Amino acid sequence: MNPLRPLVPVLLALLAGTVHAQHQTATLDSPVLGGLLPYSVALREVSLGPAALPNLHSAAVAIWDDQWVLLGGRTNGLHGMTGMNAFDPQYENREVWVIDPVTRQSWHKNLLESSPASGLTTDQVDSLSSVNTQFHQAGAALIVAGGYGYKRSVADHRTYDTLSRIDLPGLIGWVKQAPGSETTQAAQHIQQIRNSYFQVTGGSLEKIGDEYQLVMGQNYEGRYRPNFNGVYTQQVRRFLIDETAGTLVVPPASMLPTPPLPEYRRRDLNVMTVLQAGAGAGNYVERAVVLSGVFTPANGVWTVPVLIGPGGAVTMDDPAAPATLKQAFQIYHCAKVGLFHRATREMHMILFGGLTILEHDAATGTFTRDDQAPFTNQCGVVVRRGDGSFRQFFLPTRFPLITTAEGKELRFGTNAEFFPAPSAPMMHPKVLDLATIDREQVIGHVFGGIVADAGNGGNTGASGRVFEVVLTPLDLPPALTVSTSPGQVSIQWPAAAEHRYLVEKSPDLGSWTEATQPLSGTGILEWSEPRTTPAAFFRVLSGSLSREPAP
Repeated sequence: MNPLRPLVPVLLALLAGTVHAQHQTATLDSPVLGGLLPYSVALREVSLGPAALPNLHSAAVAIWDDQWVLLGGRTNGLHGMTGMNAFDPQYENREVWVIDPVTRQSWHKNLLESSPASGLTTDQVDSLSSVNTQFHQAGAALIVAGGYGYKRSVADHRTYDTLSRIDLPGLIGWVKQAPGSETTQAAQHIQQIRNSYFQVTGGSLEKIGDEYQLVMGQNYEGRYRPNFNGVYTQQVRRFLIDETAGTLVVPPASMLPTPPLPEYRRRDLNVMTVLQAGAGAGNYVERAVVLSGVFTPANGVWTVPVLIGPGGAVTMDDPAAPATLKQAFQIYHCAKVGLFHRATREMHMILFGGLTILEHDAATGTFTRDDQAPFTNQCGVVVRRGDGSFRQFFLPTRFPLITTAEGKELRFGTNAEFFPAPSAPMMHPKVLDLATIDREQVIGHVFGGIVADAGNGGNTGASGRVFEVVLTPLDLPPALTVSTSPGQVSIQWPAAAEHRYLVEKSPDLGSWTEATQPLSGTGILEWSEPRTTPAAFFRVLSGSLSREPAP
């Protein structure tokens, strides 16, 4: 790893003046301790040696052919606050990295315009090397919007107004070719347009149906300086990409921003794709959820989740309502993974490390509050239940204990990314199928991010460590009894309280379709259907509802 760089003072950029910060809500919800969840999670450091790995955070990432692709971001730790130390351009990542975690190989190549293999302009290279871009992978393309960094043509820092479409197979092939033997230039695999609509940093780029959603963020002009805010978008900017065009085209009529609202003055947030049950068995609807983020006008954090639906539908629960989640545990962009359970209809959003206002004190068994938002190794899960309500649970999971030579614990997760494993069952490109995980399994890896040797006031660097995420289901599948009659097949199984069951049918044990809506009850449950020709196979998926421990 690169050495950690001392920053003085750490975190003024994140929560400036938070001694007197006013969060969105005066009440902050502690995560549920000892909650009953249908799984356990473990984080284990693994080596991808002999592959060389970058020390990198806040990059744009994608997966293609089981290979990780990373570009942009920064190679040092938390940015400085004043003068040349504030987002020093020497630490901008101008390389494209390709990492194969299966074969343990890596490749990297510089995008600099001085290389004959680049073909990019100076402005294009600078925009692709920026930090805190908004990105979304759409099949073989990585779409990247905005970002912040040093623009050499104007000799100052800018939020970029670019939208890039990167051909992943083509760019990976370019990176892997030996220097000097390239058969293409990087520019042939990157299309880019400019429009102030995309001039955003610190937000997120999602896609619901065919429509892209550029979620919140800000436009920050000039070198970073403390106690100065950029212009927050306070909105979701919708647009389409014309997939039939040979070049990158965004139809102007599709650029439809939602009205700016003060409660959406957010950046550096966690935005996750969520699924919810639609009409009929096997039909699920996409949404996006915004969790927390910074800053309120009084330098606090946002605590109430925001739900984004198709067609510009953006809603937030009443912050004054007692049942509304007021999240203060893990409030800043961090590595994360979403899992949907089709039997319970619950969406589980697991967050790994990051920054937090509330932190669990193992000695007292309570949560302590620190408005300076320290780095943490602790983890939690926000659950969106089938009725649309939210609850956060504390996970007895943390990053492994890794210390410096001075014995200081290193903290991970902030501005890191999660890469799903090739074997992880997926319902959606960003959502795992929790109901079909029936044994301990590596579901993915956490890579990169900022690493710190103290909650606040310490040293920071960019992480080059890899952590595998191991999920172990805790619900045992029910024992099935099958009975047949001349015209009917019946399945019975013992049911438990607080559990839901889903019957699925398959012609070949490969593809499965849902035969029922979720079932519940106690005692013996039974499901029947007419016998079919040819034969069919059946299985019952089961899951327990997440809930607080019994008093």
